[in-house]
Amino acid sequence: MTKRSISLVGPAVLAGLLLAVPSDGQLAAPASDFPIRTFFSVRSARPDAAIPAILREQFEKDDGSPLKSVPVDLDGDGKDEKFVLCGVPTPAGAYQWLVFDPVRGVGKGVVAGAILFIGRESDGGYPRLETYWKQGGDMSIVTRYTYAKGRYVRSGTRALSLWETSEFFRAKPPLDLDRELAEIK
Repeated sequence: MTKRSISLVGPAVLAGLLLAVPSDGQLAAPASDFPIRTFFSVRSARPDAAIPAILREQFEKDDGSPLKSVPVDLDGDGKDEKFVLCGVPTPAGAYQWLVFDPVRGVGKGVVAGAILFIGRESDGGYPRLETYWKQGGDMSIVTRYTYAKGRYVRSGTRALSLWETSEFFRAKPPLDLDRELAEIK
């Protein structure tokens, strides 16, 4: 490419970018690559004496404090699975949640985060999960989980800067903390 052709590409790209900005100056939210069915946070966890104590072994650490849970029908069978919240965060500071199937009495993996997004797409009949938590300073962590071989496993993790965190939430539908666990249209 010659200098002349490069200098012509620059204004064309700039003009294309300017046309993409609406007249009110607001940029559209970026498209989300994780369609959400619903979400919840630690605010939704309630004390749950029905959680078997043996499940504490699945957490990295546990202090014996009362366990809390959030019931969600993950597989659409009309029976709630439970996200069991441990009282002790991971060494990196994230909340630990055990996905528990009370009908079968088994844990289905541990996920970490302060906000959990339940996706519309699924693997093996269980929805994909995405979690968010602020690690400290200017960094946040987003982790995705898929269901494989009877357990949720981590399928990807990203560290986000402040700007990337802003873009992450801008790509989500509006999150009303008073409507946690409500179906998102």
